[in-house]
Amino acid sequence: MSSTLNIYVKPLDIREAKAVYIGNAHQDFPQNELKSFSMIEDLWNKGFYRGYGFYENVGESAETGSAEVRSAEATAGKDILRGYAFTMADPDAHILLVDYFAVCEEARGKGYGGKALALLKESCTEWDGIIFEVEDDESAESEEERLLRQRRISFYEKNGVEMTKDRSYAFGVDYKLMVLPVTDEKAGEGVGEKLSSIYQKMLSEQIFQTMFRLR
Repeated sequence: MSSTLNIYVKPLDIREAKAVYIGNAHQDFPQNELKSFSMIEDLWNKGFYRGYGFYENVGESAETGSAEVRSAEATAGKDILRGYAFTMADPDAHILLVDYFAVCEEARGKGYGGKALALLKESCTEWDGIIFEVEDDESAESEEERLLRQRRISFYEKNGVEMTKDRSYAFGVDYKLMVLPVTDEKAGEGVGEKLSSIYQKMLSEQIFQTMFRLR
């Protein structure tokens, strides 16, 4: 378990992941973007899925003392979920794909997102890097949507996620591909093919052929 300030990251077990997914993701994402949890559980059991929770301890130990002391004492206070990340894992390509990443509503706009990304990187040292699919700002249908997508891209870039030249299309949406290098500074090279490998593990061959492509 790692910590920074009073926030720490915890790899979730399948029971904890289900509680977060049902209790939080179903509030934070449109229903048409959510998988059934049975699909996630199947991928999880095959070794292709991971979940991470970002928690804040609100006891006194979270406010004073060294990071090591706060981490050790975190379970003594009240731990509040501040954000979470669900990721597809591809052991063949040594890379993760962020499936869902969110800061809980009451914690938004307070810097938790950037801290969560730093903790996610710190917690994923067995992987070369982490892929982020970001909706393509250039294909936005309105100026408002374009600006929203650009703000998301700027947030990721501000926190060390690098834009690549690769682009994808999945389930009716155009994406730009970004990568957060973890143990390999060149993790973004060939990211399109790495993403294809992940989708092939996630989808049936028929759905993969009809709903995903590189652009």
